[in-house]
Amino acid sequence: MDVYEKLRERLDKHPIGAPPAPEIIEILKLLFTEEETEVALGTAFIPKTAEEIASRAGVEVEKAKEALESLADKGLMYAREKEGQWGYALLPIMPGIYEFPYMKGEKNELLDTLARLWHSYHAKLLPQLGSPSVNFARVIPIEEEIPGATEVLPYERLYEMIDRAKVVGIAHCACRESEGNCNAPREACMLFDDTCTYLVDRGFARYVTKEEMKEKLREFDEAGLVHSVNNAQDKLTFVCNCCPCCCGILRSLTEYDNPNVFATSGFIASTDTDACDGCGICADERCPMKAIEIVDEAAVVNKDRCIGCGLCATGCPVEAMQLIRRKEIPVPLPSTRDMGIRWLVEKGKLEEFVEMNLG
Repeated sequence: MDVYEKLRERLDKHPIGAPPAPEIIEILKLLFTEEETEVALGTAFIPKTAEEIASRAGVEVEKAKEALESLADKGLMYAREKEGQWGYALLPIMPGIYEFPYMKGEKNELLDTLARLWHSYHAKLLPQLGSPSVNFARVIPIEEEIPGATEVLPYERLYEMIDRAKVVGIAHCACRESEGNCNAPREACMLFDDTCTYLVDRGFARYVTKEEMKEKLREFDEAGLVHSVNNAQDKLTFVCNCCPCCCGILRSLTEYDNPNVFATSGFIASTDTDACDGCGICADERCPMKAIEIVDEAAVVNKDRCIGCGLCATGCPVEAMQLIRRKEIPVPLPSTRDMGIRWLVEKGKLEEFVEMNLG
């Protein structure tokens, strides 16, 4: 079997998956040399030492170290130091191998070629993100959008979740860098803790203060970007600030009709018809889901399409739009680990995932 197909099959063992297609093989060939691929076949999705990886791959330790460092520098292999020992782990397709090479905001022929391949491959990848019982991500409004009298659950308090992180950072949005369909802010991918440290150390991102991150969120909200986070209660692993024309998360639903990709927020848009003057800003400029239309000079919300992002409320010049509590609030699983296990079980991949990582 071709080494690149073997690598794709290895990546497919991850909960996110890597469905077969000519495009993903071409992508892997552009990103990984044959020598790097040989070493990558000895890696797992949990960090292992270069010595362990060399043994699993059947190569010399020095060859493994050289390849692993090269891949880490290219944003294709997670690397971290713990108790004086370096560990390396294979990154999933998303978030990871697709996004990280774009996060420096560079422009070159390789990234342009990859962009065309990724755009085609997304038609195979994005429709299978998430599952009927666990969404890949969830929409979360910034706290200024939430009505003051509303009881807010801990995992809905975006600013408090940011405050709980050890370190925070920001990088360029891979979706806008690769798709290039709009002029929305490019440096808009928010990172946390160990992944943030790895990407900053390798030159893909920069640290920001927590107050700077909150201010950035307010700027992105003003720019009409939807905030989406990993669909778990315990901690943030990413905050995407999404536009409907480039973002894979939004396009998974709007273009590929994947209802499993993200959960709505615990809120839904509502119109104060007495205050609404029918200007149409919410419908024409702010709503990413086209869930609002103007009827008899007032905004009418399609509750089946509203994702509760709150952009209509923050963009309304007469404060006629607001968020109210949904009757049924989507509840995330306790942790990202729980999400991954649920996906693996539902997709029948748990046993092979465990064997890959522990074998």
